[in-house]
Amino acid sequence: MVVLAALLLTGCSSKAAAEAGATKSASPSATASAESVAVPNEVGKTLDKAQKELEGLGFKVTASDSVEGKTIIVKANWDVISQNPTAGSPAPKSSTITLGVKHNTDSPPPTPTPTSTPTLTPAAPVGAGVGADAEAGAGVGTGSGGGGTSVNLPPVPQAPNVGSGIICKDGYLWPGTTRQGACHGHGGIR
Repeated sequence: MVVLAALLLTGCSSKAAAEAGATKSASPSATASAESVAVPNEVGKTLDKAQKELEGLGFKVTASDSVEGKTIIVKANWDVISQNPTAGSPAPKSSTITLGVKHNTDSPPPTPTPTSTPTLTPAAPVGAGVGADAEAGAGVGTGSGGGGTSVNLPPVPQAPNVGSGIICKDGYLWPGTTRQGACHGHGGIR
């Protein structure tokens, strides 16, 4: 039986091969692989969008990190920086397009735009133009003797400093935590 099958195959093989060759040359799969398509420019796009476009045109896509060799996990986080074959060159459908990518956080952060800083006018130093009654808060003048125009100002309220518990004779709440040197310039401790 094996001999009979071998004879049948040899007798038909030359005719069948000729017919198969004629069918192959006219088959649509052979003409589709020979069909060339211009490769679009994918540089500057994210990998997920570039891959979708290329696969839609019938290409296969491979991508690799050409900056640091990192593993590509989320394709939307990668930017295409090179491609082979180059944009505009013809390539047969089902051929492989190789994309070089870099992680889109590899670029340095944008330089902040400088803004103008408002200029503050410095206040007069303590004691400048203050008369002899300045410690009591009675008057402000122009000179060391307190001469000139005198204005009575109310005492400035002090914000409470929680935790110190030291109150000076003039009502000031001392910010320090020790009694040594406390209320210096405020008439002493109450």
